[in-house]
Amino acid sequence: MLPFICFDGSVNSSEIHVVVNQYMSWTEAQRYCREHYTDLTSVRNEKENQKIRSLLYKHFSHYNIVWIGLYRTSSWSDKSNSSFSNWKAGRPDNYGLREYCTAVSFNDSDSGKWSDENCSQTFPFLCYNATSSASSHVYHFVNESKTWTEAQRYCRENYTDLATTDNMEEMNELINTVNGSYSGLAWIGLYDDLDSWRWSLDDDSFYKEGEKMFRGWYHQPDNYNGRELCVYIRSDGKWSDGDCNNYMTFVCHDGRNVTEGYTWVNQVMRWAEAQHYCRQHYKDLASVRNQADNKEILNLTGGSDAWIGLYRTRLWSDQHRSTYENWRPATPYISEQPDNGFYVLWEHGDQHCTAVSLRDAGQWTDESCLTTIPFICYSSEFFFKPFPLQQVS
Repeated sequence: MLPFICFDGSVNSSEIHVVVNQYMSWTEAQRYCREHYTDLTSVRNEKENQKIRSLLYKHFSHYNIVWIGLYRTSSWSDKSNSSFSNWKAGRPDNYGLREYCTAVSFNDSDSGKWSDENCSQTFPFLCYNATSSASSHVYHFVNESKTWTEAQRYCRENYTDLATTDNMEEMNELINTVNGSYSGLAWIGLYDDLDSWRWSLDDDSFYKEGEKMFRGWYHQPDNYNGRELCVYIRSDGKWSDGDCNNYMTFVCHDGRNVTEGYTWVNQVMRWAEAQHYCRQHYKDLASVRNQADNKEILNLTGGSDAWIGLYRTRLWSDQHRSTYENWRPATPYISEQPDNGFYVLWEHGDQHCTAVSLRDAGQWTDESCLTTIPFICYSSEFFFKPFPLQQVS
């Protein structure tokens, strides 16, 4: 039996290191980490790599190799966005065209270096947990003025990434990090990617090559008021982005791989309600794969505006999936956020990055990504939780 290490991303004053006498293939390790923690470990910069190297060398010097979350040499299991790498000399080499998964070596000659391995090999592995009763993040306020992209680069080089928040408790920790030393705007990791559209029906078998990318825009999308994250088909057959909270009729699809599977529902609902209705009574909101589909839907709707299944969400720099929001509400003197620069002539339609307003108790505003302001990073400290097997000091 070989050991593996799990870590809980929460912060504590002590560290408990755990040896678990099991070994698994990469896929089994991934499944185990996702069931019991969050995912296989991602390594996003040299600082994190050194922490892992020190840990492994201290506790596992009599073993050779452990799985991490990188596969096919460029994708992380938890969808982290990181270009950091630490390959052994001559790796990756995909020996025998079967080495798609990544492991860390920790013998004397290759300590901390990565190698590509056959995913069916059984090794120990590293998990991480990004959810716990305590915050999984340590926040760091950087009082240097940078654009959002420059701040992102700085955080990834020196910590983990620009700040992510999951709840009000973490927002309070983020605000306390500043400790009253600054009262303006500061970047966090949330941004608005206008090209991140995807279909509600995420079934590859439903689409032929290129059909997922079919679009019917005309001078759209424009994210007019900063809240247009859902798509409807207009009376002329062209598409527009709209506020997902608007009420419209909608089109469902029964999931059959034929054009005739569409149904127009002549009831008005918000986009999420329409999605729920379609998933209950049909397969999903309508995907439009080609011009023939678009024409069929237009014939059904009879000129009414109707929701279809294309939508997007705002993204976090570290690709973390969080639905928590803390936008600043409207006041008699300030517009509701986000507004995509609606009232700022020279930034109208160009506010795609998110800042916290420290003078407004940390509420969020969207700003031009080229604005230079201070920023807040986070780091994930390695805190190891006990597991009901062998423990070492």
